[in-house]
Amino acid sequence: MRAPRSVRVGHVGRLLARSALAACALAATMAAATPARAFCRTTTRSVAPDFQPTRDRCWDQGVPLFWKNACVGYSINRFASKQVSYEDAANGIARAFTRWTGASCPTDGSGNARVSIDVRDMGPVECDRVKYNQEFGNQNVIVFRDDKWDKNDSSNTLALTTVTFNPDTGEIYDADMEVNTHEHRVTLQDPVPSDGYDFASILTHETGHFLGLAHSGDSRATMFASYQPGQTAMRNLTQDDVTGICTVYRPDGSRLVLEGKATSGDSCDPTPRHGFARECAPPAKTGCFSVTGATTSGSAAGVLALLPVIALAVRRRRS
Repeated sequence: MRAPRSVRVGHVGRLLARSALAACALAATMAAATPARAFCRTTTRSVAPDFQPTRDRCWDQGVPLFWKNACVGYSINRFASKQVSYEDAANGIARAFTRWTGASCPTDGSGNARVSIDVRDMGPVECDRVKYNQEFGNQNVIVFRDDKWDKNDSSNTLALTTVTFNPDTGEIYDADMEVNTHEHRVTLQDPVPSDGYDFASILTHETGHFLGLAHSGDSRATMFASYQPGQTAMRNLTQDDVTGICTVYRPDGSRLVLEGKATSGDSCDPTPRHGFARECAPPAKTGCFSVTGATTSGSAAGVLALLPVIALAVRRRRS
């Protein structure tokens, strides 16, 4: 079996202008959608540059990504942002995750039940690097980039999530999120200023990518790829979003992958793979390492791939 891969996932991650959506396709999105279900799932295969999801079409190549654990941990870089304090960031991110993990799903004749995935805040960390380590401890870090944003399409990008996964099974091993507070005004204010970007909307969309969802073809969904400054609608999940998260993390603990053979663990253990570390791990001496893009590098014994998920696009208002 091949070793894990790493991919950059789009979320309110990378915000692109609507006309630039196709170029933002270094993200993997999977297709489990029908005309009534526009949600899509991220997969192990990069999306074609000219592909865009619709209400009845998702990217259907590759294996869909998922967290096998019943519980996943995340950590916020302790410096947070000049725009968002650590306390405000921690509260806002927790609420964003809860919108997904608190979703109520239909069950066979037994009413509704909660999705079989939970998320835990592991506390502040020193590390601010996006990286998965196979030899040392890890942290699923959320970091704000106040001083520099070196990603492509920086003027249209709000955030970016990088996911490391098993290329054979689609199991997610690690996810790191970056928020572009260098180029954009991110606000917790209500009402949101017309030139501001709602922190709650960004994080709710982004945490959807963290959990394995790609962009939806439903223009009303939180996971839709386009966002207009000043709006707050993406704070709240639509039925399409709920159907998506319930499909990935069924209440009975099963995962809709590998012919139904994958199930969540019986207990909640949010510890990252290879243990939890607050500091960045030293560079690996041998073996595999993460690289940007949908390429792979390293030995056959352990390869990591970076898959950027399609970013959320920003609609510019005309004056």
